[in-house]
Amino acid sequence: MLEVVFDNGSLGGADWSNRAVVLEALPEPLVAGYPAEGAYVQISDGSGGIAASGWFSVDERNATETHASVAVVWREPLMAVEHTYKSWTGLVRTRDISPVTVSPGAAPAWFGEYVRPIHERAAVERTLQAVRESANTERANHREWVRRLSESACEWADENSLCSEFERFCEQWGLEGRERDFDVEVNVTVALTMTRSARSQEDADEAVDLDDVRQHLRDNFSYLDVNFTVGE
Repeated sequence: MLEVVFDNGSLGGADWSNRAVVLEALPEPLVAGYPAEGAYVQISDGSGGIAASGWFSVDERNATETHASVAVVWREPLMAVEHTYKSWTGLVRTRDISPVTVSPGAAPAWFGEYVRPIHERAAVERTLQAVRESANTERANHREWVRRLSESACEWADENSLCSEFERFCEQWGLEGRERDFDVEVNVTVALTMTRSARSQEDADEAVDLDDVRQHLRDNFSYLDVNFTVGE
């Protein structure tokens, strides 16, 4: 057996800063259709890139014929005697897993113990994500229920001439009231540019009077349905 020295601190309460032997032979795959535990593989990201490369492990509790939760562990620097270990986890399709012909060697003998807490952490993260998604769905469904209830209540209030009472009720309970049409008056100030022939800017400014402004508005903005007044 080969003997290597590695330094990886601790994971899941276990101390991996010691000397260990490597696996002499790969075990049988935990899940049919997937590589054996400790096989050195490459994980594709599904778009032509590489998500991770390293020793492979599958979580048999979350595996189907098409995809599974897997962990990949590798060491850095890759071929150095003194090194640290890193890991990657994700839901992977079987077609995105491929063997690597050139590898740093067999997985350490403690590989199974090392990946166990990694799989457990990934399972907890998936559970939390599912809970968050479920909560978001429940909130969205509740908002939709409140919206439909408010619409039905608005129709009932209109049909029974209870509009004012209904509006007070909605305001008291923080519900959406009825939508109605309102007229909104908006005051807009417009700056115009008119061309005048003159010997100076001052003469040109003095040549423009209110009648010129009104005529300019009529000539250039007649297509707008607006009422306008010209300030002195």
